[in-house]
Amino acid sequence: MHRPLLTLFIVFALLAVSCGGGDEAAEDSSGDTIPTSDADDQTAADAAGDSDGGATTTTEVPFAPPTSRGPAPILDVDPVASIGAVTVIEGEPAYRGLLGQLDPQRNIVQAVALPPADVAPGIAPLTGLPLSDPSIAARPAIVAKIDNTDKGRPQAALTQADVVYVTQIEGGSTRLVVVFHSQTPAEIGPVRSGRTTDIAIFRHYNNPIFVWSGANAITGRLIRPYLMVDLGAATRDEYRRHPDRPASYDLMTDPSELWAIAEAIGEGGEPPVQFEYRTETTAHPASARAAGELRIDYAAATVEYFWDESLRVYRRVQNGTPHVDADELEVRPVNVLVAEVGSISTGMIDTANSSVGEQQFIGSGRGWVFTDGQVIEVTWTKPSLASVPTWTTADGVPVPLTPGQTWVELAPAGATSFG
Repeated sequence: MHRPLLTLFIVFALLAVSCGGGDEAAEDSSGDTIPTSDADDQTAADAAGDSDGGATTTTEVPFAPPTSRGPAPILDVDPVASIGAVTVIEGEPAYRGLLGQLDPQRNIVQAVALPPADVAPGIAPLTGLPLSDPSIAARPAIVAKIDNTDKGRPQAALTQADVVYVTQIEGGSTRLVVVFHSQTPAEIGPVRSGRTTDIAIFRHYNNPIFVWSGANAITGRLIRPYLMVDLGAATRDEYRRHPDRPASYDLMTDPSELWAIAEAIGEGGEPPVQFEYRTETTAHPASARAAGELRIDYAAATVEYFWDESLRVYRRVQNGTPHVDADELEVRPVNVLVAEVGSISTGMIDTANSSVGEQQFIGSGRGWVFTDGQVIEVTWTKPSLASVPTWTTADGVPVPLTPGQTWVELAPAGATSFG
């Protein structure tokens, strides 16, 4: 590096540090109130990989790897070393997870890239596609817990979602966290119960409407303090039982009614952009290579995606069956993201005597971006619960996606294969 440029680089770094690194996001203005307790001697699995015996440290990095829009913000980092257990309800098992005890603004790892830039007016922030009505951009996202078992399929309006997250729950089955925003389906469901894993998903959608059937008493008390508009079945009567679906897999709701309620009570926030988007002339990263299919083996479910070159979409297959929604429309996302995440026991046991786990979609980890028939190995990074995740190449550059629907698979390590 030439000496004048090096001097400028150092001065800029010092200014960034002296000004707090531009870390407005680290200030807690969300209104979240989180239950706290004295940690016991249990050391929870820690998403930051810290094992300093319980000491809290602050790590500052002068400059993270550059992105397409400049250096990443410098954050005050407070790694998780020992979180311990908390008694939520006297006489009930102690909660031993992480997400339900974590301050939403606490950065446990350093940022690698800036969050995605705002889209142009009239463009859907969660898909990058033109909106039918530009005013839709300002309404809150609906984040809905949707069943994903054979009894719950076909799900209503799944092809109208903007983003779909696949999470693994007890017994190795999967459940969907479905984000609706740019389209208004007539009905969504079947709506199912919440898990503490959900906190790390809905919290980065800026006070979304959370649609869920409820939860056990401990999980419900852990989820509700986090910033979201609780319009779940336990708080509202805008839900109905579908006569042609089996019990427990039949709870449906009309999202237009929920958006109207949120508007009437003045709650909910505009969702931030979640991904970078590419144009037809955007080049893929140098590390991209062709991949026509991928497979994810969950403990009790197998998911496959097959790239359709003619339609330029990924056809989703679950347990050997093409995934279609209740309108008999095939699920065909244009992007599939895989994040390898760890899981820890919450200390709770379900009615089938299975341990209830919590997937740790916070911190950072290995992942892959599948888009346009290509695969790019990435690092996913989510410094805090409130942070929008970034998906970056080895040199810290965010990977742009194709505008359209995106599926995000939160998968165990080693469960993904592709070719």
